[in-house]
Amino acid sequence: MNSTSPCIALCKLNEDEICVGCKRTIDEIVKWRTYTDNQKLAVLARLESIEKDTTSQ
Repeated sequence: MNSTSPCIALCKLNEDEICVGCKRTIDEIVKWRTYTDNQKLAVLARLESIEKDTTSQ
């Protein structure tokens, strides 16, 4: 699996500790390098779901 981070270099946390750039939680950001492929795929799937939800509104 390509382990490229979904970071888009727009790093700023909101009040819920979610990055306004990549939409990951602070925990996901910190642990990304140690995640298994399955964990990374789960994060990417969640981010894709968020993107679909925001574009369909």
